[in-house]
Amino acid sequence: MKSEIKDIVINKIENESEYSHLDFKKEQYPIEKQAPKKPEFLKDMIAFANVISPDDKYIIIGVEESNGMAASFSSIDKLNDQASYQQYINEYIEPEINFEYCELMLNEHKLAYFRLFQNDKFPYLFKKDLHINGFRFDTGSGFVRMGTSTRKLTRDDFEKMYASRHTKVKDRKNDLSFRVANSFFTEQDLRKTSYRHIRIDAINNSKKSLEFDVEIRILKSEEYDVVQTQDLERRIHEEKKVALRSNFMPNFLVDIAPPNILLNTYVEHSNNQKYHIFERTPERLDKVAVKVKQKSETKDIFNGQIAILFENPVEAQLQIIARSDDFLEGPLILDYNVPKVDTF
Repeated sequence: MKSEIKDIVINKIENESEYSHLDFKKEQYPIEKQAPKKPEFLKDMIAFANVISPDDKYIIIGVEESNGMAASFSSIDKLNDQASYQQYINEYIEPEINFEYCELMLNEHKLAYFRLFQNDKFPYLFKKDLHINGFRFDTGSGFVRMGTSTRKLTRDDFEKMYASRHTKVKDRKNDLSFRVANSFFTEQDLRKTSYRHIRIDAINNSKKSLEFDVEIRILKSEEYDVVQTQDLERRIHEEKKVALRSNFMPNFLVDIAPPNILLNTYVEHSNNQKYHIFERTPERLDKVAVKVKQKSETKDIFNGQIAILFENPVEAQLQIIARSDDFLEGPLILDYNVPKVDTF
């Protein structure tokens, strides 16, 4: 796939002129913290992402143009890190823009290219203000590439974008599936309790990344006990403290809590009359709880925090509820029966 993309880029350099899907840049976008023109990168990327077209867009670095055509080349000494560009975009723009930044050799010249692909969640907009070095980007504003120029989004642009999304976007619930099983904990203290770990893996069966929020509901029963693993670890720690105090252990040693009890697991546990409920929450600056890349899986999306102790050989009734902007007809709801013994 990489070689095919590079052939496409070379063909564009040799045969195409700049337009709404193609731009040539002589130098890399600066990514250093104090670089005066650093925000220009955000403006160009958001403008290309907002072009209503299923085709890939390219910004080719190390090419100087004349009348829109590639005229000369400037080799890149050191390629900037894609992750740094991605972090910068994610800080200021939403939704997330899909792109790759890759090196390209052409006639002994070291070039590079940004390839923007599968960006159909427009409009892409600034999620917070950025006013610096003559650049002024306000929250909720955006740009679009038109021919060889860039302009601010207008109301007409928004209407076209939303109309395009409604006609092209399909419900993606069939793209997502889950693997549910229970297994023994690996941590020694947890294994001694006979509690088992209910593990949930999320599987993306499509060629497009998927983001969603998710919760698990486990039907209450006298046949099994369900707790959050972190609460179980606290219980174990308290029992150890009592045992140590009875052996005259100094208090300052007894009161030291294991680090895993203090961690943020991004899992919240609650109860209602019928269910134990575990909700996966977003990490740090993320707006959704789980992200699964194209044709891949994210393992243990509840971070090992669902623990169950079976009193009798029964099945636990479990329900997964996943919510996403890509699920146009409402949440994905799946029911599972989790046996006491699993070979997973």
